[in-house]
Amino acid sequence: MSRKKILPFRTPKKPIQQLILVLILCASGLLFWLTLRDYGYKTGDAAIADKVYAWRKSLQLEQLEKENNLPRGLLSAVMHQESAGDPLAQSHVGAKGLFQFMPATAQDMNLADRSDPQTSSQAAAKYLNMLQNRYNKNISLTLAAYNWGLGNVDQYIKPQGKLSRSNFDKYQLSKMPNETQNYITRIKMLRSTYYLR
Repeated sequence: MSRKKILPFRTPKKPIQQLILVLILCASGLLFWLTLRDYGYKTGDAAIADKVYAWRKSLQLEQLEKENNLPRGLLSAVMHQESAGDPLAQSHVGAKGLFQFMPATAQDMNLADRSDPQTSSQAAAKYLNMLQNRYNKNISLTLAAYNWGLGNVDQYIKPQGKLSRSNFDKYQLSKMPNETQNYITRIKMLRSTYYLR
């Protein structure tokens, strides 16, 4: 009687084992994420947007934008970026509330309680309107002033003379701090999201 020779099981080489393990972990992670998403779990901008949409409705942000001649979705976008919809948010430099007012700016806008959603949203609408008028309805300079400070923006545009729509091309945003450039881009992107919904 002949015996069949049994070959030993060969395990894949180490790099292949690692690749298989990585693929299994990725597939597991994807399945876990899809399961969480199906149950309503959200992270990042989607979770923040849910909070901002709730504030947008309860604080009547669209109405405030109309009353203050602001582009639609601007207040929602600023709130999203500044505080992620948290009225108790506070920055390391002392900005506070849904719209992250600094104490001096809050005082200028007669805002007694920076954490109060109703009064801070009204103050933010008035402040953005004031900045928009100051910078000849230029949304980029308006947002730069909100983020960087109007004194800095005034100094930035001073060498070019009086601001008008025809000479805005002189104001190269690329010479502003990176944080401010990124802020302007981010708010514009967020605004289009809130505007379209």
